[in-house]
Amino acid sequence: MKTCREWEHAIVEYVDGVCPPDTAQKLEAHLASCKVCADAVREHLWLKRAVAQLEREHAPAHLARRIRDHARASVRRRSLTRWLVRTSFAATIAVAGGIALWWNLLRPEMATVPPAEEPTVAQAIVQEYVGVTSSDGFSDPSLQMLAREAQMKTLRLESTSQ
Repeated sequence: MKTCREWEHAIVEYVDGVCPPDTAQKLEAHLASCKVCADAVREHLWLKRAVAQLEREHAPAHLARRIRDHARASVRRRSLTRWLVRTSFAATIAVAGGIALWWNLLRPEMATVPPAEEPTVAQAIVQEYVGVTSSDGFSDPSLQMLAREAQMKTLRLESTSQ
């Protein structure tokens, strides 16, 4: 259930005749039980009638001209702003597209050769291990498996670099 404070917007719409029908029914049920909101509706209706009875005055010519000029300048500024935003957006897209084109098509092709140090490092490890095991007779199974793995990686690297 709404509080009286939450009905303020609905009261204004109700008095102006633009309140949705379901909201109007709920408001009328609330007005039947709430004197404060019913008084607010009566005040709004009285003010609306009083303003409607006032004599309409025309703005002086110089004021009307200033308002018209201000409105035209505002429209021009808004259209200029829209044009600048669209142009800057298009320029940003064009620059991004140019960079992407340069990056993918026009830049020198980078060779995808694996670094030369990796096979030599792996080979050095295997040779060192083989040298140690052959001279000392060291035969730890985990080290032997590591050596085989290093040899396989070395062979794979050598075959891709050729």
